[in-house]
Amino acid sequence: MKKTLVNQIQFTFFAVCIGGVIGAFIWAFLKIMGAGQEVLFTILPKYIHIPCLTLIICAFGGLLIGICEKFFQASPEELETVMAAIKRDGRYSCDRLGIRTVGAVLPLIFGASIGPEAGLTGIIAGLCYWAGERFRYVGKHLSELSQIGLGSVLGVIFGSPLFGYMMPIEDGEVTEELAHRDKMLAYLASILGGFGVYSLLSHIFGGGMAIARLEGGSIGSRERVFAVILIIIGVLAGVLYSLFLKGTQKLFGFLNKKAGVIFCAVLGGVCIGLSGMYVPFSMFSGEAQMEELVESYMDYAPAVLLLIGMAKLLLTNISIQSGFKGGHFFPVIFAGVSIGYGAGLFCSVSPVFAAAAVTSALMGFIMKKPVAVVLLLMLCFPVDGIVWMLLAAEAGSCIRVFYETYLGKYELFLNS
Repeated sequence: MKKTLVNQIQFTFFAVCIGGVIGAFIWAFLKIMGAGQEVLFTILPKYIHIPCLTLIICAFGGLLIGICEKFFQASPEELETVMAAIKRDGRYSCDRLGIRTVGAVLPLIFGASIGPEAGLTGIIAGLCYWAGERFRYVGKHLSELSQIGLGSVLGVIFGSPLFGYMMPIEDGEVTEELAHRDKMLAYLASILGGFGVYSLLSHIFGGGMAIARLEGGSIGSRERVFAVILIIIGVLAGVLYSLFLKGTQKLFGFLNKKAGVIFCAVLGGVCIGLSGMYVPFSMFSGEAQMEELVESYMDYAPAVLLLIGMAKLLLTNISIQSGFKGGHFFPVIFAGVSIGYGAGLFCSVSPVFAAAAVTSALMGFIMKKPVAVVLLLMLCFPVDGIVWMLLAAEAGSCIRVFYETYLGKYELFLNS
């Protein structure tokens, strides 16, 4: 009994230390990303006055990314692929972590409409397994360390330890070994350790990422009447995302076979650059752009806000399928907020409530994990709308599952 307690304390302490290292690594990664974006898109334009500079920068970024992928296979895998590999094998490869880190940060620096979670998840999971192999007393817990790293990454990046805790659990991606009560304690301790170190470094040195918080508005009778319409709009946005996903997969899959990965990446860079020139909100992951949108959405017509959201959904899929690999959570949240603002202004309801309902339905449709969606979006929206957010996320998830179960033969949606 005493030996078991000692082992548990050792493993929990090791998990906290791993979480702290993960928090520091993520902070450094995002600091480098932010510095790169600052140089390319803020400092450089002050000295080089070319109308199409954004297009040139993004196309050059596509060239670099294409070369890295062709010769080094540097592109990160998608978050769902990493999670499935960890669940299946109990580990994630720790090979070529340096080149994979470069492959994860380059698309972000060059303005792709992606988030950092996909690339960071694979890198951290590999680092956790690598570290575990070098500490004898945690050797028997190797299969759990990558899962601990996964939760820490998600909790730190999105600023929500509860989201990092629930995301891998809700859909059964945590193995039975880690599901034991004592192991789950270590799992949560690692997430909190990572979040604490990341928050401390961000506070002292700056940097990091944070989702803008939307305040104001109230939930009255008119909001309740239009809630169903807003949820339907969110689900339709999810359908649109899936159509964009399927279309870009087919297009860039064909181009990849005919012209190669370098051509696809350069074409993706051109699309990102052109979109950035005419719809600046469509570039980057979206968390910083959402702060701007919160301040200025009243300056736009409802139709423009809807178009901005749809452009974001399209560019996210173009970015990922062309070779600018990364996550889709941050861009999709931005798109949901923009579409929700537009729908709220059009329906004359609280824009914040409309954004919450639309974004929750959209994220629920894509993720199929309503509880994780609400834990994530609680950072963005007022707590008094949590019931409506949960209903919207559940509705989006159920509609997605219904389609995949009964109408999947029509191949409208792909697993995303």
